[in-house]
Amino acid sequence: MIPNEEINLIRNKANIVDVISSYINLEPKGKNYFGVCPFHDDHNPSLSVSPEKQIYTCFVCGVSGNVFSFVKDYENITFPEAVKLVGIKIGHNVDYKISENKMNHEYYEIMNLANKYYLNNLKSKEGLFAKEYLNKRKIFDETINEFNIGVSFNDNNLSKLLINKKYTEKQIIEIGLANKSDNLYDVFRNRIMFPINNEKGDIVAFSGRIYNNEDTNKYINSKESIIFKKSNILYNYDKAKSEAKKSKEIFIVEGFLDVIRMYTIGVKNVVATMGTALTKEHALLLKKLNVKIILLMDNDEAGEKSTLSAGEELLKYDINVAVVRISGEKDPDDYIIKNGENKFKEVIKNPISFFDYKLLYFKKNKDLNKSKDLASYINAIIDELNNVNDDILKEVTINNLNKEFGVDKNLLYSKLIKKEVKLKEYKIVKKPLKLNKNKKISETLIYMMLKDVKYIRKYEKDLGYIPDKEYGQIANDILAFYKINKDFNIADFISFETNNEYYETVLRIINNYEYNEPIYDEFDDYILFIYKWIKEEQINTLLKELKTESDINKKQEINDLIIKLKRECENND
Repeated sequence: MIPNEEINLIRNKANIVDVISSYINLEPKGKNYFGVCPFHDDHNPSLSVSPEKQIYTCFVCGVSGNVFSFVKDYENITFPEAVKLVGIKIGHNVDYKISENKMNHEYYEIMNLANKYYLNNLKSKEGLFAKEYLNKRKIFDETINEFNIGVSFNDNNLSKLLINKKYTEKQIIEIGLANKSDNLYDVFRNRIMFPINNEKGDIVAFSGRIYNNEDTNKYINSKESIIFKKSNILYNYDKAKSEAKKSKEIFIVEGFLDVIRMYTIGVKNVVATMGTALTKEHALLLKKLNVKIILLMDNDEAGEKSTLSAGEELLKYDINVAVVRISGEKDPDDYIIKNGENKFKEVIKNPISFFDYKLLYFKKNKDLNKSKDLASYINAIIDELNNVNDDILKEVTINNLNKEFGVDKNLLYSKLIKKEVKLKEYKIVKKPLKLNKNKKISETLIYMMLKDVKYIRKYEKDLGYIPDKEYGQIANDILAFYKINKDFNIADFISFETNNEYYETVLRIINNYEYNEPIYDEFDDYILFIYKWIKEEQINTLLKELKTESDINKKQEINDLIIKLKRECENND
């Protein structure tokens, strides 16, 4: 475990605005900062970040928390991993090893061993032909070492090596390195081997490419396994993410060799899909970077369609998308080899918006001198504009259509769907939880305790108990945190509660009251209300005892106690 003292130290050093700004754009508004919430389909800035309290709150979906909560949920990692990552961001190294599932750990070991085996093959005398092939493709030692490129031979030596290392046949088959009929045999044979890493840099799969002109599939990839899901992986993401954050953009290409070629000429902010369409998981992975995505797909019809589908998927998550289309060569790898790095870098300097790309795509195979084709083209643009929320873009596009084709602007405007204007008001639209009066007052009292230590002291002195398991525990946790730390900070308390049963309730209370402050002068009234509630609970318990008690003297004692408690309740009214 990471000690609480170290967690609080990191939390106090980390500015929540700076950390969240590394993921999403934040704009100042009054005392706080606002941004589009990444935890729901948000279009207006609904996430509020308080530099004073070092917490964030979304007015729509209801998420709240501190800097660790945000990183944990955004990166989809554990709380200790979030603490460690925030520590790295502020230059504080956390000496904490993340525990891993034993099975997964062994799978990573197997993949690392396989990679070393393939690397050694390439360095051997038998690997000379594969090395020459790579050199002819202008992939030399520095790049080979950077991407850990190796080669597989036409034998079963990898399976034999892994068995000798005490790994089981089942493990080797499940991870996708071997199959079995009568005997265990290697899946990858006579192929250049590219290791595939997850976003943390662990090898999770391989892609093998033919190099000796065999009449077989150009590429074969590892099958999906417990550590490898194609829909979650982008080739080179582990290397590209830091470069993307520096340049504020990242390229998506289709092939491994496109990535490697671009990397060799200094364009390191590049990833490739795993032979699949861009998925929701890919989009969310890219959204974490908070950068412009530039689609640089192959120069063929399939590449055009891939650009279109990838762009549409990215737009679902409010990601800024642009497009570069190369001409003359099939892909970036070929283009750089034929035309040189300088010409390629000139081409990628001027991407067009995804919207403009679609306009060009709509023109494809149409003769705009023909009325039917022109009408089809303009109708396609109008359909596209009806999916756009940018009024300026609509205005510019309609003006351009009017100038280029002479189509009446009023007619074009009449085709636009009039959408109801949404006021940018910061208010909670999430359906509130229905609470009875006891629970509402408990939550209000707890929020006041979270805001000011004087209410913690008053709670301890005048009450010390809430007759509800959930709220009673939260109030006691607040009191315990205050006594341990001799002070109280709401952001640190969130970390303190992270692994506790009622963590989500604490966040909900913060969210509900953050911009709907209670009347603090009524704290004493709430204390009296809960005091009366305690007495009423005691009366109810005694009434149950009275029904089952047979001894007359004891019944009288219980009855007297009930009368006493009722009088105490009346005196507090």
